[in-house]
Amino acid sequence: MDKDKVCNEAACSQECDCGCSGCGSAGTNMESQFSKEMRDLYESGQTADMLTACDKALNENPENSDAYFWRGVVAAVAGNFEQALTDYTSAIERNEKQAAYYSYRGSAYAMLDDIKNAVLDYSKAILYNPGDWVNYANRGVIYLNNAAYEHAIDDLSKAIELEPEDMGAYLHRGDAFTARNLYSVAIADYNKVLERFPEESAALMKRGQAYFELGMNEESLADYNKVVELEPDNIQAIAIRASIYLGQGKFDEAVADFTKAIELDPGDARPYFFRGMAYAARKSYDEAIADFTRAIELDSTNALAYHNKALCCEILERTGEAIATYKEFLSKADPESPEAKHALERLAVLVPGEGETKLQ
Repeated sequence: MDKDKVCNEAACSQECDCGCSGCGSAGTNMESQFSKEMRDLYESGQTADMLTACDKALNENPENSDAYFWRGVVAAVAGNFEQALTDYTSAIERNEKQAAYYSYRGSAYAMLDDIKNAVLDYSKAILYNPGDWVNYANRGVIYLNNAAYEHAIDDLSKAIELEPEDMGAYLHRGDAFTARNLYSVAIADYNKVLERFPEESAALMKRGQAYFELGMNEESLADYNKVVELEPDNIQAIAIRASIYLGQGKFDEAVADFTKAIELDPGDARPYFFRGMAYAARKSYDEAIADFTRAIELDSTNALAYHNKALCCEILERTGEAIATYKEFLSKADPESPEAKHALERLAVLVPGEGETKLQ
């Protein structure tokens, strides 16, 4: 058929590159000449030329599904996912068996947080092109992000089977295994990524956390040390490493890391709270009280900060401050918690009669 003329679908028994649903290439996922030209423009970043070419093609042939598709790609690149959906849908209406159309529309749905339709479209793409690993990987990530971990593991495993060099699928499958508390197999996936990219900080962070969950603290520390070496201002790695030091009784190291975290984000209450715990553990009670006070100023809902501050005040015989802080703690704490019971007991000692009736 002459592709310069308006397409007559009934006459399109052979591939003619016009992009309509009657072409011999429809449903075969073969790329038309028009799509090849659009892909070249896309890879060179010439989206304005793509849009001009798509509009021209649609003026010549309103049934050109590829023109709608690539116009949708241009809209998606510009962040206009609603328009992209409209164009991808127009492409699908004209060629309902082209896997790429569903794949890209699925991604547009995902960007708009329409999870149900994203999964449906990736599934359709898989139906029409079961050998394309990308759709399994994309659907697997959606399942992962929505806590459907078994489905995520299945899809990401299939993506790896089809494309063993896709390190992203290993990383995400490791996350799914971690979410299932399957830390050993998660580590195996993170190892696969790190064998290829030994300085991939995301994989190091994730493996470090998995090691920590297994009680392998030295291995965990080694990973976080590597991340901090690579990214000295990675506040998450610094804070987690500090927590490991705290759990190991390495209070000076914990204080140093929490101090660095505070320098990087002085508005975050958490490192003040945990540095306060490290100070208290090494019996630097004045410093601990100062940190718990700052943590309370930044986050007044942290009931344990009040409790810990009151304990330190009591140790230093700052009795009036301890009493006031225990009372503030009780106004915020779960009354059934062990800390609440302890606070009432201490108030009964510090202020005779204060806690007795409340304990009954």
